[in-house]
Amino acid sequence: MRLKPVRTVVALLLSGLFVSCIENDIPYPYIEGYIEDIQVEDMEGDAEIDRTNRVVNITVGEDVFLDSLPITRLVVNEDATIYPDSAACIRVNGFPTFSFSSLDELPGNANTAVDFTNPAHFLLRTYQDYQWTINVTQNIVREIVVDNQAGVDPQFDFQNHIVIVYVTDEADYGNIQFSKLDLEGTKTTLEPDFRTVTDFTRPRTFKAYRNGKYVCDWTVDVQKSSTAAAITSYNAWATKVELSGSVRSGLTPTLQYRVQGTDAWTEVPASQITMQGNTAFSATVTGLEDGTNYEMKATAGGSDSESLLFQTETITTIPNLNLDTWTQGGASGKAWYPNPVANNLDDPQAYWATGNEGVTSYKDPNTVPVEGSDAYRGKAAKMQTISVALVGVAAGNLFVGTYKTQLTAPSTSVSFGQPYTGARMTKLSGYYKYTPMPINYPTSGTSIPGNLTIDQCHVYLILWDSAGNQIAYGEFYSSESVTQYTKFEVDIEYSNRTAKPAKLAIVATSSRYGGDFDGMKVVGQVGEGSTLWIDELELSYD
Repeated sequence: MRLKPVRTVVALLLSGLFVSCIENDIPYPYIEGYIEDIQVEDMEGDAEIDRTNRVVNITVGEDVFLDSLPITRLVVNEDATIYPDSAACIRVNGFPTFSFSSLDELPGNANTAVDFTNPAHFLLRTYQDYQWTINVTQNIVREIVVDNQAGVDPQFDFQNHIVIVYVTDEADYGNIQFSKLDLEGTKTTLEPDFRTVTDFTRPRTFKAYRNGKYVCDWTVDVQKSSTAAAITSYNAWATKVELSGSVRSGLTPTLQYRVQGTDAWTEVPASQITMQGNTAFSATVTGLEDGTNYEMKATAGGSDSESLLFQTETITTIPNLNLDTWTQGGASGKAWYPNPVANNLDDPQAYWATGNEGVTSYKDPNTVPVEGSDAYRGKAAKMQTISVALVGVAAGNLFVGTYKTQLTAPSTSVSFGQPYTGARMTKLSGYYKYTPMPINYPTSGTSIPGNLTIDQCHVYLILWDSAGNQIAYGEFYSSESVTQYTKFEVDIEYSNRTAKPAKLAIVATSSRYGGDFDGMKVVGQVGEGSTLWIDELELSYD
């Protein structure tokens, strides 16, 4: 009797396969085609890869030529085939259709050069087609120095290659003396030699060459301006603003600011203003209030600039940074949640999460609140690395984000980050204790990083912008045994100092590599029993 259902199932499967072969109605799986990494010659920093909008932004130095720029590394997901932009590739038949980590992996007749003077479009094909756009911006240092230079920055029209250079009212258009005219970078040469051209009663045109190769024509137009100083750009943080500006040659600027709508001006100390050559300056003004509208002006030669109006970033409250709020519940009734609700997925009050829901399917939770002598103040989080079925081990963890157990793909259970548009923080601090254990997992096969002997705790912070690019990161990790609560501090380093945050993650774990998976199994090196306590987290702002 037990064989009958089996035969029925097998028959149904064979029948389904037979019908499918005839009708060819098996739907293709949806597999995204995406760029994991890309590098080009003379690239500055990392590529910004926006997977949501399928856009890559790259910055390169001034020595390369955008019209024939080699891609030196292009890694896509293993299911994708590369179809390069036939209009942009220098030799489309020589461009590989597969990932390559370096040019050494390619045959001798390969050619990865692409014309990036305009955005290039690459098609990644899986079972569907995914169009990617790659934008390359060249970081060219353009510097112009002229006698009697006014306090206004030169105005560049990059599309038409025209630059307007401002001089004072006293200047003679028939005798304009340039000492520097870098229009296409510091290695630019101009024809005719700009030092021999002094008559600018009309615009003059120069041919620009870089490394001996013609780049383009530039037209230089000299005009007069009475402006002695100007603030040309700013970057407002929570309690400071970073400024740059221009000033008439030979003059020294001063800066003043006030809260918008008030009368009294505050002068910025001269020590906070730095001259950049003869006609430019920068300053960092500190001691401001967050979320406040300010007015600032530059003064030189008795003349005030137009006022700059700006608002400092607003410091917003991150829920439960002191880790005093916990709720127990969930399907097992045993899981602890660092939120006012027993939820770490879709409740508006669920800001923090743990992996307790997955662990309590097998054991007691391994991230729990503690108090009394186990806490620095109020309650603290205690995280412990334990062995569990299915994945091997589970590191105790606590993070800003969401968690939903995915049994078939456990590494995807965690989603780091919550929406955040507040002020950019510059430091994360808190108090911790740690008991590390000797590495005893995994016992065979792949292990990451492979050279640990003692476990490590890990606390880190990440900020992303609205395109999903990581813009800031800071971390603390240690393998030292700490038996008394000790303060830790993490400096937040910004890879992009002007981008605004859109998402924030704060993560703490008892085993630094406990989140490294290979399929269903953890492959990170951990020590079972490693225990981390953290309490009283705090964010600092500049």
